[in-house]
Formats: sequence, C-alpha cells, structure tokens
Amino acid sequence: MSISNYTNDTRLTNERREQAFREALTFDQFIGEALVNQDAMKSNFEAYQLSEQELAGFDSLPEPVEVLVLAHDWCGDVVANLPLFGKISSRTDKLKLHILPRDPDNQDIAELYLHADGRNHLPTYIFFNQAGEELGVFIERPSTITELFNQWVDNFWNAHPDYEGRGKAIGELEDYVKESLLGYFKEQRAQVLEQEKEAIIKVIHEIVS
Repeated sequence: MSISNYTNDTRLTNERREQAFREALTFDQFIGEALVNQDAMKSNFEAYQLSEQELAGFDSLPEPVEVLVLAHDWCGDVVANLPLFGKISSRTDKLKLHILPRDPDNQDIAELYLHADGRNHLPTYIFFNQAGEELGVFIERPSTITELFNQWVDNFWNAHPDYEGRGKAIGELEDYVKESLLGYFKEQRAQVLEQEKEAIIKVIHEIVS
C-alpha cells in the first residue's frame, strides 16, 4: 500500500520526529543487529541493481529526503523491500534512512500511519524534506505485489489439498503449514524483485516530487 500526498490531521510533531531520528539506526546498523533474516536481507541488497537512469532520477532531486522507517527484521516485507531503500541510500546521497523498531517504544508513531484496514503494518516509510515537512508515506508493499500475494495464496492451497486451514490467518495455521506457506511466499517474492523495485521507485518519486 502506498500513500502519496498523504494527509492526516495528526502528524508527527517536530519534537517526536527529532527524537526518532536521534534514536534510529542506519541501514547498515539495522542489518548488523538483525537476529533473523540477516542473510536474506543481505542477499536482497545485493540482488537489487539500479540502472543509470534510475540513479539519475535520484541524483536529480534538489535535496536529500529523510525517511523514517518502522521495521522489524522478522517481517517478510521488511526483508523484501528495505534492502532496496538501503541500496538507493548507498548509491546516492538522496535518501537518508532512520530505522526504528515499532515495538515496544514507537507504537505512538505507528498509530499515526494506519493501513486502510485500520491497523499499522510493517514496514512503514515516512518521508520528510529538509525543512521537516512531511511529504508522504509508503506502507508495507506495492499494491501490485499484494495482488500477486493473493494469487500465491490460491496457488499454495490448490497445490496442498491435504493441508488444513485454508482461509485462516497465517498466525492461526499449524506450524508445519505456516512454515511451508511462508517458504513458498519467500520463493515467489524473490522472483519479482525487479517488479517490486520498479513499483517502489515509482512511489518514491510520486511522494518526493
């Protein structure tokens, strides 16, 4: 889900934003402290490649953009797309990442940026210009990837008619079914990194322009 030209009457205060920036990790620090999925995030970071045209698109921005990120390394969407933000940040000077765990101390920030379903989701990317003005928000994953997720769910259950739990939330599944489903998601997600990259870069430019 992406939200450009985001409007919210209750935005992050300057004081809370500055506190968050002080407490945040860089991308390298976040990877270094990751307890799970560290190798997967490193692999995705290496897999994402930026073309000269894509790099030029960021280099043409008039000033760096500060990005406050709520993330946990156990989250599949963080594993999939935070490395792209890290790659852009490492290849240009136009995205400055400030990464915070949502739980337990930053729920107050998360509650300001809810998904359309009324809950907060990871990762949440909040963009600010150098004056501290909020530019927009990108939440979780591109809508095109969510559409693929729905197809993958159907394909998984069709391929495993002996499994119980179709229609249930992932957290409600038996452990062996959940492990199998998440493994399948991981395999499928790895095959659409280029599609995810293009969709996210488009969203970023919509927000910062």
